[in-house]
Amino acid sequence: MDVLSRAVMCFCLMGWMTLGWSNAAQYTSINMKSNIDKLKVHYKISKDQLFNGNPVFPKDTFEDSEQRVLMSVVLDVYLSIFSQMLNQTEDQEVRERLDQVKGKVQETQKHYFLGRIPELRTHLQNLWAIKTSDTTVQGKALSEFITIYEKASKLAHKFHLKKDNRRKRRQAQRLKSHIM
Repeated sequence: MDVLSRAVMCFCLMGWMTLGWSNAAQYTSINMKSNIDKLKVHYKISKDQLFNGNPVFPKDTFEDSEQRVLMSVVLDVYLSIFSQMLNQTEDQEVRERLDQVKGKVQETQKHYFLGRIPELRTHLQNLWAIKTSDTTVQGKALSEFITIYEKASKLAHKFHLKKDNRRKRRQAQRLKSHIM
């Protein structure tokens, strides 16, 4: 990765961390903001590069359960970015700031998001690597299909019920507020 690409990615990262996808000001400490601001100065990129219409992490429209998995992976990518930045800088002040930010990301990921990301990533990579044109794989897949389909259907039904129950609760709350 060239210096310019790294700088663009870093600046987008810093922008996301300071602006956030939503209300980050509620959760981002003054110390964290200060570290990010100083790191943005160190890894400065042009406005053309920053606002080129291609964010590093685009906004998404996933459900809460999906966002939890997605956010855990996003934080994992940030940890990788910070590690690369640490390996590529000699500046002690920058290293300390990166270490502090990286520590906060690790703490957030550990306490609030899935801790099994490496296992999940390996499992997903193994699934994507399945040779679907192999006749042995096709035969085995057919043998396992009913079990997998039942599990998927049960999970889909469970999510549907949760969504339906949320809708019913919202309707009941609206009705209750209109009555009072």
